Amino acid sequence: MHGIWRAGVNGHDIMLEHWTRVSTRSMPGRRPLSGQARVCHTAVLGLCVFAVGGSLLLRHGDDGLYMFGIKWPASCPLYQTLDVKCALCGMTRSFSSIAKGDVPKAAQFHSLGPAFFIFVCLQIPYRICALSARRSESRELQSAGNYVAVVLAAALLMNWFVYLGGLVL
Repeated sequence: MHGIWRAGVNGHDIMLEHWTRVSTRSMPGRRPLSGQARVCHTAVLGLCVFAVGGSLLLRHGDDGLYMFGIKWPASCPLYQTLDVKCALCGMTRSFSSIAKGDVPKAAQFHSLGPAFFIFVCLQIPYRICALSARRSESRELQSAGNYVAVVLAAALLMNWFVYLGGLVL
């Protein structure tokens, strides 16, 4: 660690400026968090908070989802036009069920809903920590997060292909 010290008032040394530089040799894989990374972390954090918060506020009805007694207007355009469910059909109802503690019902709405809900919930503290840190997270942690995201995306596509295959056969 390196710092710049200057003489202060009454002969006492006080620190006016202190810059910390960490060489890549001493902490491999760590670098200052870029502005682009901050924007990305902030956007993902906002989306995850919105998804979890919305899940807590949505209520199930026989004819759809409701928020504050008003019918939730969003529904799948693919399902409305072609009568074919998309890869995410049922995920909102699944998240809402999980937020209320009904995991079996959540799995009925979307088989991958519980796994995605856990992933989204874990993103919140991860993104807060990443934004509050002076340095970026390690490459290993980034790789692990990317790996989990890719596995979940692949599982989502496989789940959808199985559904589509059932429609064809």
